[in-house]
Amino acid sequence: MKTEIKIEKCEKPFCVIHTAEKTRGIEEVAEKIMRMDESGKTVIISGWDKDYCVQIPRDEIFRIYSQDKKVYVQTQKENLLLKMRLYEFEEMARDCGWTDFIRISNTDIANFSKVKALDMSLTGIVRVNFTDGSNAMVSRRYMSKIKDQLTMVRK
Repeated sequence: MKTEIKIEKCEKPFCVIHTAEKTRGIEEVAEKIMRMDESGKTVIISGWDKDYCVQIPRDEIFRIYSQDKKVYVQTQKENLLLKMRLYEFEEMARDCGWTDFIRISNTDIANFSKVKALDMSLTGIVRVNFTDGSNAMVSRRYMSKIKDQLTMVRK
């Protein structure tokens, strides 16, 4: 695909795609570009509310979780269906530099920028308390990984 970059005065960068016909591939390229910031990193994902596709900025996501063989994204307002697997989201977050998203169990990935506290008062169980009042349980299996990522481990 031929590309060209023009330097001109404008408020924000924008992209125009010239094509002979609109194809699914061209639509996918346009979607990927729309989700990026100026550094080229993805800042928006798409969630689904029945037949409606809702654009969700990264900073509105509290957690990604699976339930009944489906994956959902939890925001302060609603839970939306996410059309990707947990491991796919984990890979995308890593590739985009979203370091605040940490796997806390087989079914949950938490956005630690939205975590108010880690509740360790229950015997052997750690609960993640989010700023919106919701919570999720941490699997013991993931606790050492979480500590490493949050640099809670003394070395």
